[in-house]
Amino acid sequence: MRSNRTHRPPLLLALAGLLAVAVVQAPVAHAGAAALREARVIGTSAQGRPIVAVHRWRPGATRTVLVIGNMHGDERAGLRVVHRLATRPLPTDVDLWLIRSVNPDGTAAGRRTNARGVDLNRNFPRRWVPSLRGTATWSGPSAASEPETQAVLRFVKAIRPRTTVVLHQPLFGVDSYRAKSMPLVRALSQGTGLPVRSFGCRGGCHGTFTDWHNDRTPGRAVTIEFGRSASDPRIGRVARAVLRVA
Repeated sequence: MRSNRTHRPPLLLALAGLLAVAVVQAPVAHAGAAALREARVIGTSAQGRPIVAVHRWRPGATRTVLVIGNMHGDERAGLRVVHRLATRPLPTDVDLWLIRSVNPDGTAAGRRTNARGVDLNRNFPRRWVPSLRGTATWSGPSAASEPETQAVLRFVKAIRPRTTVVLHQPLFGVDSYRAKSMPLVRALSQGTGLPVRSFGCRGGCHGTFTDWHNDRTPGRAVTIEFGRSASDPRIGRVARAVLRVA
């Protein structure tokens, strides 16, 4: 379904993205030390929608974990995982960051690509190659050409997550392709009940977020693929597994 929401003035959105303003901070009920929460605008989309990262942590947490609900706007199961993780009790040492969508324009419109027709998961500056404009996997005019890609690059470099989980559909499995940590892949597979599978993009993936993350940062990133649909028990199991494995 396409969104008819009223946009905020572009100047305000731009300032929010540039300043990465923390817009909410409040304690969250939890046994023991209080968990804290903030929401931060880390950038804006091609159409000016904010890209928001929600931060949940407890004092002394040392393991930084990032979960991305979706990069392709028509893949919505991961949004439900992020919703669950926004309220679940946190393990003592987990410093959790949640991005509901890095593609808010595509999510609002129900389409895979961003508003400029770019597949964001082919736009990252790692093994980027040009592809045919107008296709569902168009990689954009150049590597990291899109404001959404640039926002994610800046953010990951800033918080340096130890573990990043990106949620996709519909291939059903935990991706081992170019994995940086097979023990992590296997642990997530066991925890989620999804099989270990290699999603090699029919001969080689180019410009993907996880490939960039695993090659250019100290942390490790893994893709979890739901099927075409996802039951509530499956969503809950994935949310629990992410926290437990992290």
